[in-house]
Amino acid sequence: MLAYNLLITLLPIAVALFGILGLVLKNYPDTQKEVKDKIIHLFPSDNTTQGGIKQVVDLAFNQLSKDAGLILAIGIFFALFGASRLFIAIDKCMTIVYRLPQRTFLRQNMLAFGMLFFFIIIIPIILAASSAPSALLSFIPGGGGRFGTFLAGMLFSLIVAFIFFESIYWFVPNKKMSFKVTWCGSLVAAGTLEIFIILFPLYVRRFMGNYAGQIGFAVILLLFFFYFATILILGAQINAFFFEHYKPLVDGLGTYLSYMHDEHGVGDQRRPLCENRTDIQPTTATERAMTSQSSPRHIWFNKLCPSKTTSSTEQDREGEHMI
Repeated sequence: MLAYNLLITLLPIAVALFGILGLVLKNYPDTQKEVKDKIIHLFPSDNTTQGGIKQVVDLAFNQLSKDAGLILAIGIFFALFGASRLFIAIDKCMTIVYRLPQRTFLRQNMLAFGMLFFFIIIIPIILAASSAPSALLSFIPGGGGRFGTFLAGMLFSLIVAFIFFESIYWFVPNKKMSFKVTWCGSLVAAGTLEIFIILFPLYVRRFMGNYAGQIGFAVILLLFFFYFATILILGAQINAFFFEHYKPLVDGLGTYLSYMHDEHGVGDQRRPLCENRTDIQPTTATERAMTSQSSPRHIWFNKLCPSKTTSSTEQDREGEHMI
């Protein structure tokens, strides 16, 4: 899911940015060609897919620059709106990892757009930092200076990636987070991402040489986003499991919900779990103990499926407090 959202997020943003660059550099063809070449070589691919990438970049530069004005502005707006859905998808993943309720529609979209603008700023910095050492090696004499430049670039890229993951693990979950419980997952994710950025071009050249053209570009890009999403979820799981002691679900989420229907006597799987609280009747002494008013399971289920009596009682208490 995250890989798909990453794909539909970055491509519209990239196309819109390419269109803006094409409009700005319209009267500077040499500079435009140099920018195109640098953009093409940023992507981890070999010569078999360079043609497909070049076609996409040329289309974005040339066609969108002709459609300047209102059409380009509308395109940028819809690109940003579609891109913000990525962070809503990340928010949904975090609700599963941390067992949290989702935000309201307004709060969810405010978070999505805020994280999107931060994402637009920091991703080019990560890509530039990862490609800067190779660009500077030709200007620095001596093996020691080149090695130091390479290490400095990698360290800077690692720091930027750490800030990126830390911001996601800190702000996206719908609960109060702290650096104490998020730093390890951010560090592991940042380090894994740096290793992945270095090794992925080698993987493409070795195992994906038969993918050519635009189809090969799409396949490679989707694979890149899949591993990136895996790294993102891995860091969140490390934080939740080792630092906040969240235990993994015994079965898949669908199987888990099926067990909840069976345990609480709902019967028909097509009925909502909270449709009728009167159906929940413990039949054994063990079940009565597990669903007692003081048990953690009863408290958790009341939060998941609040009854009308509970809701009215809480509203009365809130009214008394306001008075």
